[in-house]
Order: sequence, then structure tokens, then C-alpha cells
Amino acid sequence: MELQKAKRKNLNLVGSNPPVPYEFGYESEHPAVALPFGIKLCGQNFVGARISMTTIHVVARDEIFLIKGSKHAARVQFDFKNFSVSIYPEVVVVGEFGDELVLKFADPTGDHVAQLRFVLNSFIAGDFVTLGAVMAYSGPTKPKEEKKAAEQNWKERYRSIAVATISGLLALWAASALYVRYTTGIEMHPVLIEQAGQPMQATTAGQISYLNLDAAKGEVLFSINANSGDVLNFKMPCDCEVVLSQGVREGITVLPTDVILTILVNSLDLNVQALMSVEGLARAMKGDRVYLDLADGRSVPVQVIAGKGANSAAMNGQLFVPVQLVASDNSLTQEDIGRYGQLRLAKRHFWN
Repeated sequence: MELQKAKRKNLNLVGSNPPVPYEFGYESEHPAVALPFGIKLCGQNFVGARISMTTIHVVARDEIFLIKGSKHAARVQFDFKNFSVSIYPEVVVVGEFGDELVLKFADPTGDHVAQLRFVLNSFIAGDFVTLGAVMAYSGPTKPKEEKKAAEQNWKERYRSIAVATISGLLALWAASALYVRYTTGIEMHPVLIEQAGQPMQATTAGQISYLNLDAAKGEVLFSINANSGDVLNFKMPCDCEVVLSQGVREGITVLPTDVILTILVNSLDLNVQALMSVEGLARAMKGDRVYLDLADGRSVPVQVIAGKGANSAAMNGQLFVPVQLVASDNSLTQEDIGRYGQLRLAKRHFWN
């Protein structure tokens, strides 16, 4: 620190024009701002006049003489109403301009830059109100969030939530589809609920030549002209109701085992027969649950009974075999006669 008593009042060391800072081409690149501040230099206090990001102008004191080009540690203090901000840069003495002593920051990009820039920008923006030698801060306590940025953040958040929700639903749907595919099987052929009766089938290939649905017991019910030239007559076994199979009439050609008509021995019983795949029959025999899903939304548990016809068909290599379905008591009524359904197989869970 080099302090000397001044012997003359005019301490202008550099003439009438102060030098331009070495790092910048124009003086106006960093305009000086007149705001209240104080600076302590070489143990002496100076009153600040103007300050910028590169230079400091203080009120010159006649009794203090600073050597041009000398470097000193300084404390620049900005006094506010309830607090103060201080920075501690190194300054270089440039000279005097009129009644002001001009100092230059030795390191314009030093640690003090952030605090100094905040004070200057806030003062220029009008956030500081000067009260004599004291300043009061009247600006916002935190930077304002841009409205567009906030709206964008909400949009991105909603979009992320929507994508996560849709992804979760798709994953749940895929898991449910895999579970249903593994545990559930649907049979291809529909099931018709009919009245229980005794079917009368053609025993040979030929043409139906006679039909009498009103025949009494012992009378001829229908006749077939066989391809061999013989005439086969089928008698009515009882005084019962007869139901003609669909599409059967006099003159049509039939093949062996074709059902010509059904004799209803007991009109209160129901008959549920179906064609079931060999794979489905095997699952039913292993213990899978079998349900008859009706068109009205009901799902009736049924038991599968496979007779000799199913065994013969399976031995012959057929993919579908005839089976009989037996529903639980009172599950199917007379009102269900003529309705169609579909067989569904479901695996038993370990808890039931």
C-alpha cells in the first residue's frame, strides 16, 4: 500500500482523457451506473460515484495520492435497507477524471462477477430504489417462470401420465389375453338343446318313399326304397309324439345313420348332444371345467359323457366326436328347447 500526502489540489494524473480499458474496444461497451456504494482501498474509505463491470469511479480525495498502475485489494460494499452486499476484487489505479478517481478491475471475470452483475442488472431493471446512500430492493424474490415453459411442463407431464396409463392398460390387456388363452378353450361346433327322444335312423342308402307322422302304434311310420331294390318299412313303436328332422321329406335320398325323425317318449326330458374336438374331450376327461354358454348370457356347468360312438370316431382318426352333455338340476328348462349354445373349457385353478 502506497499512500502519500498530496501537495496540490489537482491530482489529475492522466490528463483530461482517461484510457480505454485494455480488454475492450469502446468505453460504452460497459456503461457505468450511478448507484450508491462505498469502497475501502488502502485502509481509506471512498464514496462511490459510478461502477460498471470493468471500472469503478469514486470521489477523489485531495489528501490521498495513488500511484498510477498500482494494484490494490479493495472492498466494494453496496448498502441496502436491511442488509449489505460486499465484493473483494483487486483493482488497478488508472488515473483521475475531473473529481473522480478511476479504478479498473484487475480480473474482470473474477469471483465477484456474479454478485456485481446481479446488483447492476437489478438496478437497471428498476428493482432497486435509492434512499440517499441506502438502496431498497423492490423486485421479485425469485425469477419469474416463463408462462410458455410452465404450460409446456404441464403438457409434458400430462403426456407422460397418458403414455404411462396407456402402456399399463396395454400390458394388462396383453397379460389378460395370454391368461385367457392359456386357461380357456372354445369348441368350434354349436350346441342345440332339444327334447329327449328316440332317434330313428336310415339303415341303408335309398330314397324315402312314404311318411306318416300320424301313424299309431304298429303302423308304418316311413318307408325307404333301398338302392338294392328292397323296400324297408319302419313301424311306429308307441303312441308318442314325432318330430321330423329338418329337411326330411318324401322323395329325398338318405344315407345310413341319417336321422329321419325322433320319437318323443317323454316330452319333459331334454337332450343336449354336441360334436366335441378330441383335444377338448381329453381336457374334459383330465378335469377341466366345461360350461355351456347360451345366447342369453347364461353359463351353465355341464358334464361330458362320451359313449361308444365317441370312442369309435376317435379310433377312426376323426377330429370331432359325438358326446352328450348333462346339465345340473333345473339349469335348463323347457323354455330352452331350440336354443343354441357354445362349449367353453376352463382349467381348474390351484385354489379350487
